[in-house]
Amino acid sequence: MLTAMKPVQEMVYATPGYSFCIQRLEHRRLHFNWHYHEDVELILIARGEGHIHVGDLVKAYKAPAGFLIGPALPHAFLSIDTLDGWIIQFPAKHISYANAPSEFAAIVNALAESKKGLSFSPSTVMDCLPALRDMDCSVGLEKWLEVLKILNMLGQDEDREFCSLVPHNLDGQADHFEQAITQVYNTIDKAHSLEDISKIVGMKVGSFCKAFRKRYGLSFVEYVHSIRITIAKKLLIQTQFYIDDICYESGFNNVSFFNRKFKEATGLTPSQYRKRYRET
Repeated sequence: MLTAMKPVQEMVYATPGYSFCIQRLEHRRLHFNWHYHEDVELILIARGEGHIHVGDLVKAYKAPAGFLIGPALPHAFLSIDTLDGWIIQFPAKHISYANAPSEFAAIVNALAESKKGLSFSPSTVMDCLPALRDMDCSVGLEKWLEVLKILNMLGQDEDREFCSLVPHNLDGQADHFEQAITQVYNTIDKAHSLEDISKIVGMKVGSFCKAFRKRYGLSFVEYVHSIRITIAKKLLIQTQFYIDDICYESGFNNVSFFNRKFKEATGLTPSQYRKRYRET
C-alpha cells in the first residue's frame, strides 16, 4: 500500500527584535510544503490566487483571502504565478492565557476555532489591509498592537468558516463526531459502513445521518468522498505515483468513478490537476 507524505514539523523563528514572526510576501511564488508547527499562523493574501491545503481540506483561494491556522494543524499553500500578502506567526500563549481581558474575547474565540483552521470573508480581509500596511511601518509595541487589531477584526467576522472537519487538538480532546471523523480520515483506504460509524457516535443510523448533515452541511458519504479527493490532490502534487495507484491509495476502488468524482469536485481531470499545480 502506498502512503501519503506526512507533514514535516518546522520551527518558527521570531523576526529579530520581536517575539513573533512577520513575513512580507512581495511578488512571491509559494510552492507546496506540507508542514506543521507549534505556532499560530495568520495568512493574508492581498493579490494572487492558488490552492490551500489545511487538515482535510484542499480548496482554491483568490485574493483578498485570509486564513488562521492553529498549532499542530498540517497545512500548505500553492500559488498560481506570484502573490502579495503577509504571514504572521506567533505562540498561542501570547493571547490564550487564563483571565485574559474581556476585550480579547473575539481574538480568543478565533484562536480556539483555529484548531480546525479558519478562512475569512473577502470583505473582512479587505478591511484589514490598512492595518497591515500600518503594521509594516510600525516598530516595537506598535507593531504587535496592529497585529492584535487585525486579529480582533478577523475574530468579529461573522462569515468566517472552518477549513477542516478533522480536529488537530494538542490536548487530544474531541467529541464523538470528531472521533468518528478522525477514524475515517486515518483509515480512508478502508470501507466504512454507516452502522460502524454510527456506533462510534452512539446513535442509530438514521439519526446519525440527519445529525451529521445538520452539523457539517453534507452527507456522510459526501464527506468521505471529499476526504478521498483531498488525499488524491495531495498525492498528485507530492508524488510521481501513477494515477491508477492514487485512485486506490485515496480509497476509491474504481478508476472511472474516481476520475468522474475528481472532475466533479475540481473541474479538472487528475492529469490536468497534476500538470497545473506541479508547474506553479
